[in-house]
Amino acid sequence: MSDGEPDDNDETHRAVTDLIVEVANVSDAPSAYAFISAELKRLTNADFAGLLIYEAGRSDVRFVGATGLGLSNLSDFPKVGVDPEVRARLVQGRRSLSLTMSRLEEVPEVGRALYDAMDLGPVILASIVFRDTLVGYLVVARKKDGQEFNDREQRITRLIADCIASVLDHVRTSFRLARTEAETDKILSLAPIGLMTVDAKGMITSMNNLMMKMLDVSDAAELVGTNLLEMEPMAKSGLDDLVLQALEGTPSEKDNVHFVPNPDKAFYMHVKVAPLPSETGDVETALMVAMDITSNVRLQSQLERSYEKLIQTYQELERVTKMKSQFIDVVSHELRTPLTVLRGYLDLVESESPMMAEPKLAQKMRTIRANADKLYTLVESMLDVSRLEKGTLQINPEPTRVDSVLEEVVEARMHDASGKKQTISLQVEGELPLIMADRRRLRDVFNNVIDNAVKYTQEEGKVQVGARDEGKIVHIWVRDNGVGIPLENLGRIFDRFYIVASDDLSHQVNRIGLSLPISKGIVEAHGGRIWVESQVGKGSVFHIDLPKESKK
Repeated sequence: MSDGEPDDNDETHRAVTDLIVEVANVSDAPSAYAFISAELKRLTNADFAGLLIYEAGRSDVRFVGATGLGLSNLSDFPKVGVDPEVRARLVQGRRSLSLTMSRLEEVPEVGRALYDAMDLGPVILASIVFRDTLVGYLVVARKKDGQEFNDREQRITRLIADCIASVLDHVRTSFRLARTEAETDKILSLAPIGLMTVDAKGMITSMNNLMMKMLDVSDAAELVGTNLLEMEPMAKSGLDDLVLQALEGTPSEKDNVHFVPNPDKAFYMHVKVAPLPSETGDVETALMVAMDITSNVRLQSQLERSYEKLIQTYQELERVTKMKSQFIDVVSHELRTPLTVLRGYLDLVESESPMMAEPKLAQKMRTIRANADKLYTLVESMLDVSRLEKGTLQINPEPTRVDSVLEEVVEARMHDASGKKQTISLQVEGELPLIMADRRRLRDVFNNVIDNAVKYTQEEGKVQVGARDEGKIVHIWVRDNGVGIPLENLGRIFDRFYIVASDDLSHQVNRIGLSLPISKGIVEAHGGRIWVESQVGKGSVFHIDLPKESKK
């Protein structure tokens, strides 16, 4: 190694100066690196010359320029690790230091493979130091068995390393800035928002791809240099006023801008325009940022129209429902009077007519009675539905034993259950307290739920009725092993006129879908609740909770 003494040879200094001038004028980093390598090889009479630099954030170096020995393709050179000892020897101040090597054993371990592969002999390795920071290395070499480098050639290498340090840093910095600008331009060109800049006179200076699409041009050059303030679409949309405000120093923003670049295209945009002041504070540029919200606006418009249609449909449904309720109310009242008269005359005939002694006539009278009672029950059910809708259903609470009411209903349903060879049982857990409830209404509820279980359970099925005291409430349940209720029907089981169809039992079940809605209304009128759990093919369980105290 030698000291970094200056070279007094004017020719050498002139050659190095010319090299620095030429490097400073090179337009791109790769060309500058190649030029440095070529001049270094020429000035040192070497067979090979190369330039290695550190990569940002890495501990190894790579060749960025090389020439000689038929090796000019940089991809042929591997990255080279750095020997800490060599680095320490070559960085001891702000001047370049050099290291000479002539044999393989003198080469640091990290470079021996490359040295051997290139079949090299004498080598000079000079550090490039800029502001106390190691930037890279210059390397010159001759073929194996080549002549040793003399002091002058070593000084030239160190001098070039010293002189190119600042230039090399400038080239690297310029290259990084150019690459950053290119990457930024690419990112902005692909950004999902429209970007455009205008100068202080309103002239368009740049725009990205999405803004070109919004302005309906295929190339930015078609509008760059055009005065935005004189463009008709900008004036009609009000964007020219936003730009003027920004050029006067005031940021501006506008939503739902309807922009029509030509008669065949239209956009809705959310636009912001910001002033970009210069170092003196004057606004020389305005930046427009536009977001295409056309799809959002159209979707909102569609949603508004759909909502309006939904409201109209709901109002029509309410009107039809009200008409249906009024119709049921009127028909029920109109039917109730003649049915009451008919049942009265039937009572009179059955109790006083001698014709009842005739078996055939008596059978016909029982048939008439059964159908009249059935129709009367239907009319009463429709009237109850009407009362529930109006909130006029009368509940007359009195001390009531739930188990007593259940026993009556179960006994009454035994006939229907035995007709289908079903077993129906009642299990009351412990002693039930008296509760305040309308006994007649509770009987209707229990009858409806148990009747529902019997009708939706196949022959030889089981219906289990139970009750127990659960503190503030009495809990009643009706369990069957019938057809069950599909999950999609559970939410509507208590709706008026809703019937769960069953292919297996459709010929047996004759219903109009009022018993469960009425039962729900009666239970809720008592301050209780009713619900169902069910699985298709396994059966259903109806639950009823009744408070011990009557609803206030």
